[in-house]
Amino acid sequence: MRLVLALCSLLLGVLLFLAGIFVVLPYFGLGAAGSEVSARGTAVAQQCRFAGPIAKSQAPKRENVIGFGWICRARVHWSDGSVQWREVSGSQLTDADVGEEVAVVERQIDYSRGSDTRPQIYRADFEPNWFLAGVSVLATCLVGFFLAALGFSGVSRRFKGKSPAAS
Repeated sequence: MRLVLALCSLLLGVLLFLAGIFVVLPYFGLGAAGSEVSARGTAVAQQCRFAGPIAKSQAPKRENVIGFGWICRARVHWSDGSVQWREVSGSQLTDADVGEEVAVVERQIDYSRGSDTRPQIYRADFEPNWFLAGVSVLATCLVGFFLAALGFSGVSRRFKGKSPAAS
């Protein structure tokens, strides 16, 4: 029974640690912090899907999106009068937004420190929060690391012939 508990602790710890990186960090959109707003408009989501941890994207460069979240295909009406079909990732639009007008901005996200800037759509009222992101990721990863270490300790003791309770 203790082996099962140790294995569950190890698995939960690893999952929490990875969730801190692949779920919590992307949720706060830290890539948008300090980025330039290049356009404003409204988006109407037509269809949305929940995907992750790695999902195919039809965004401008057709790369993969890392993390869990909503990816929506939306018709965007820009303030300059142009209209585009765009894919909006990072849960900036969700299935609750299908058919609704949502104010959006396009930000130029710098992925490689000046050498690779890509446009990405965010809700107009979305502001990345470094402090909340840091605290949330740190807390999630630390709890995950603690549980994984506890589980690993129990599993290693069990396989060395010692009982996890007999220390």
